[in-house]
Amino acid sequence: MASVRPWLIAAAAGCVAVALAYLPPRGAKSSGRSVIDVQAPRATPARQRAQAVADEWRKVDASLQLLTSRRRLQEPVRAAAARGSSLVVVAESGNVVVAAPRIADSAAHLAWRQLGLGETKISVALVLQWADWSTSRDRPRPERGLAGYLAPDSTYRTACVAVVAAGPYWTRVLVGEPRGRFAFADLVRTLNAGLGPCAFYAAYGTPGAPVRSWLAARNWDPALRLDAGPRGLSNSMIGLADPRSTWYWDAIYTLPTSGVACLAGRAEGCRAAVLEGASDAITRSPEIVVVDRRWGRITRLVEEQRFLSDVARAVGRDRFLSFWTSSQPVDTTLAVALKRPIGEWTALWQRDFVRGTPIRLGPAAPLGGVATACGVALFAIAIVAVTASRRQVR
Repeated sequence: MASVRPWLIAAAAGCVAVALAYLPPRGAKSSGRSVIDVQAPRATPARQRAQAVADEWRKVDASLQLLTSRRRLQEPVRAAAARGSSLVVVAESGNVVVAAPRIADSAAHLAWRQLGLGETKISVALVLQWADWSTSRDRPRPERGLAGYLAPDSTYRTACVAVVAAGPYWTRVLVGEPRGRFAFADLVRTLNAGLGPCAFYAAYGTPGAPVRSWLAARNWDPALRLDAGPRGLSNSMIGLADPRSTWYWDAIYTLPTSGVACLAGRAEGCRAAVLEGASDAITRSPEIVVVDRRWGRITRLVEEQRFLSDVARAVGRDRFLSFWTSSQPVDTTLAVALKRPIGEWTALWQRDFVRGTPIRLGPAAPLGGVATACGVALFAIAIVAVTASRRQVR
């Protein structure tokens, strides 16, 4: 009976240790810190249907505005091309097109030059859509941060139209009275991003059918920014520049499975995330793209809107053009341009944008649990050793 007592003591001590490590203390007060963001109440089914109808109306309205704007801007685009300019900047308010403020025109042309664009074969018409403060309720209110793009087609081969919602802030700054103070560089960056796919058309021409179908299937997400962003200073909700910071897990969980795998450095996940939609046969004539440009939008990869821009800078103009205009499948031509597997290159590219603590996938025990288990195991081994040393054979 005496030899059984140490085992009972060891078992009881192990249970106490595990309980102290994992069970919350009774009567403890909350720290007041919430690790779960409060979400807005879910809309009723009727409200959801109304929102879906409103979204469809906005898309149709945006398409109509793009077609109307291209018809109105034919003569200004031709006149600008005759003067040696491939960029036309105008403003639109209440379906009336007027000349853009001089400061907006200067900022847009500066952004154009920063992208390395000059006189191009495909001209770009940038339409700034001022905010509407009317209280009319006969139509859905326009969403802030939306932009629409109408690519060249068989009817108009040399013009790309971009309609960008200026939003209340820039509307007040540029046309409000009195004009407030603002940073000119911020306006340049805003208009730079507003050029979107039209900047790629101006820089590299019309893409081949496989690339165009691939981009159309992804709503042109890999080619929304022609400029390269600063590494380690991501504008997304996921990437954090400070290695001491933690991940925004709620944003990570909005990524598809392949995107999370790519963020963890898995090449097969990166390949799947990049080539999604590459085999879909999608044709749109005319090709109309409506993009949500608001901060925090999560797609398939972190900073996906810069993907093709960074590919072009990594491989050079000639190799990128061979991919851009090729009639071969996207997976083949992109791997040839990169001169390495697509998944491996993309995994390294993602690592440049997010330099925080790496994501580790798969089951893993918490550090506290491992320490507790090791402590219990060492304690049990010590009890066994002491018991065995005192045991006598009679």
